Order: sequence, then structure tokens, then C-alpha cells
Amino acid sequence: MANPDHLNNIERKLIDNLRAGTYLTVSGTTSAWSNGNVKVFGAFPTTEHAEYPCIIVQHVANGLETQFMGHKMGTDEIGEIYGVGYQLYVAVDADSAFTVNGTVYKGRRLHNYLMLNAANVLMDADFSGTGTDMLERHFSGFKNINFDPNTEIFFAECNFIVTFKNSRPV
Repeated sequence: MANPDHLNNIERKLIDNLRAGTYLTVSGTTSAWSNGNVKVFGAFPTTEHAEYPCIIVQHVANGLETQFMGHKMGTDEIGEIYGVGYQLYVAVDADSAFTVNGTVYKGRRLHNYLMLNAANVLMDADFSGTGTDMLERHFSGFKNINFDPNTEIFFAECNFIVTFKNSRPV
């Protein structure tokens, strides 16, 4: 078995950071929302289990990004740069609301707030403790930003890719 379990460790840490809404600033770590204000799902929930506002994290791709000549990554290890990709969805229903700095955010305003701060979390998420040497993050930005009048749900999607060293002892 691979040690550490990079793909599961990255996904777990990403979901934990999104649940807490934490990201880095010049003065330290801050939170865009409190743990529990935004429901984060690791897969699409069934209709009866859906809660809003929410972020859905869908693992959509993984594989080699760069293979080194002869697999050598140093004198005592072999490996490659590996990548993992996620499709994320942010959704807010008509009943969703929470307070940001004393102001109640709901509807489109809450949706915009969640998109911006989800991007902050993705780009600044702390992956320490995963045993994974993270190299790069690629955030595509939100697209397909829509409002469905039938369900009264605002939604948007983005792509997020991280690359890391996947090494093994020689």
C-alpha cells in the first residue's frame, strides 16, 4: 500500500478546509465562515440529504503530470509529479442565509461571497500534516454561474487541480 495515501489525504484536507472556510492572509489564518455554516459534501448528495448553502467536491481526475527521466527524483528515491483534479459546485437556495461582519447575506449576495471565499480556501488551503509535498495549484475560476427559478437555487462550478511529488524509496 502506498504510504502516504496522497489522494485520500489531499481530498480529506481539502474538504476539512472548505468546511471550516479557512485560508491564509498576511496576518495569519482567517475563516470566511464558521464550521457548519456551509455544508460540504464529498459527493453529490441525494435530494433528501441536500442542505444549503453547500459546496460539493467531486474527484474527477488523477494521473501523472510529469515523469522524470529514469524516474529518479534524487539519489535515494524514484517517482513522478502526480496531479489530482476536482470539480467543485457552490449552491445556495432561497432559504440560505448567514451573517458576515454583522450583515445578513442571502441569495445572490451569499452565492457571490461563497464563490470568492471558496476560491480563497482552494488557493490557500493548508495541506500540512498530509505527508504530501504539494507543488502547484490550478484554479480555473467559477463558470456556469446560474439561477434556477424552478428550484430557486443559485449554483456555479469550478475546476481545481493540485500537483504533488509521488516518490518511493529506491
